[in-house]
Amino acid sequence: MNCDLIRERIKRERRALGYTQEYLAGSLGISANSYREIENGTTVLINPRMEEIATILKIPLESLLFGVMSGEEYLKKIEQLELEFNEKILSLKTSHKIQMAEKEGEINILKANLETKESIIGVLKERHPDY
Repeated sequence: MNCDLIRERIKRERRALGYTQEYLAGSLGISANSYREIENGTTVLINPRMEEIATILKIPLESLLFGVMSGEEYLKKIEQLELEFNEKILSLKTSHKIQMAEKEGEINILKANLETKESIIGVLKERHPDY
């Protein structure tokens, strides 16, 4: 990471917008001298070791500085979500099969009860044809 380039970009953007160092200092709530030290490199904005830290942690610098995921991190996240999604689908399918089997059992019991009732009604009609 090139802190000199960052400082130059800050200076260039400030000038392009027509802002003075004093204006930016006031906007930041710091003294004009403090702001000048930022542009001159006396005050370090970003630790130059951040790049090394990101490398050691095996994450992109952008992730460390801004919380941005790299394409590879997005792919890993998508794969993880896909795995969780597929596991949930499998769980739901299994649960559905169990519920369907239970309902089928209940239907068979109700059918048997209905046949029994119809049989009883048939016997009663034979014994009491008046009804």
